[in-house]
Amino acid sequence: MKKTKFAIVAVATLSLGAASCGSGSETTDTTVAATPAVAEYVVDGAWARTSPMEATMGAVYLNITSTVDDALVGASVSTEIAAMTQVHETLMNADGTMGMQEIASVPMTANTPLTLAPGGYHIMLMELVKPLVVGETVSVTLTFASGGTTTVDAIVSEEAP
Repeated sequence: MKKTKFAIVAVATLSLGAASCGSGSETTDTTVAATPAVAEYVVDGAWARTSPMEATMGAVYLNITSTVDDALVGASVSTEIAAMTQVHETLMNADGTMGMQEIASVPMTANTPLTLAPGGYHIMLMELVKPLVVGETVSVTLTFASGGTTTVDAIVSEEAP
C-alpha cells in the first residue's frame, strides 16, 4: 500500500511538472529586460590655468558628477589649442618631489563629484599652440568609460574661480 501511494504521488507530481512546462505554442515571456541607465554628467567650476609665454603645457581643472558609476577615460581639445591632451594625476616621487603621470582612467561613483584640481587629477594640455590668456575660454570634451561624452568651456584664470 505504501508503495502504491508513493507511485501515485510521484506520477501526479511528474504530470503537474510536465503540464506546467508544456511546449504549447502560446507562451508568455515574463522576463523583464533591464534597461541600462543612461549617464548624465554635470560639470562645474571648469577653469584652465594661464601659461607663461614660453610654456608648452597647460592644465584644466573641474568638478564632474555622473548619474551612474563610470570613469573619466580621456579628454580632448581643438588642435588650434593643443596638439595632445591627457588625463594626469599628481603624485609624490620616491625622492620627495612632486611629479605627474598619465593615467588610463579615473573612477567615478554615481552622484558623487569627482574633483580635478591642482595637486590631484587634472587634464594636461600638451604642446600648446599659443599661451593660455586670462579671460579666454578653452572648450574641452570629456570622454567616459560608458561611451558618453560631454563638452565644457573652461575659463582661463590665474586661480580657481
